[in-house]
Amino acid sequence: MSSLLSLSSGRMAANAATVLFAVVIILQLLLAAGILPVTMAWGGRQHTLTLPLRIASLASAVVLALLAYVIRRRVGLVGGFPIPTATKVVSWVAAAFMAFNTVTNLASTSKAEKALFTPITFLLTLSCLLASLSRPE
Repeated sequence: MSSLLSLSSGRMAANAATVLFAVVIILQLLLAAGILPVTMAWGGRQHTLTLPLRIASLASAVVLALLAYVIRRRVGLVGGFPIPTATKVVSWVAAAFMAFNTVTNLASTSKAEKALFTPITFLLTLSCLLASLSRPE
């Protein structure tokens, strides 16, 4: 099935994922800085921006940046060939992680989180899947 997508399709998906990851990273940094209300994240159940929540948003930003790198590496936009097996595995983990995030965003009590994060994480899921399915040559 991985041969269904060409290198150019995978690269387009990885570029889209990179932009979407960047958007979510910026949103996480804005949450950590207290610029965006904490009620629009973390399931909408937190009402006070505590130090642990700030740290969690910063950690999320770091994880998302690493996942963006992995997706770019998976399609050969960074690094060389061949693509390491670990990179291939983590690209699938990224897709699953973003799918899980989409489900949790849908379950959020925050209307803002549902409206903002759900479509972004859904598109990230698709982009990560397409990148993971691609076959660099």
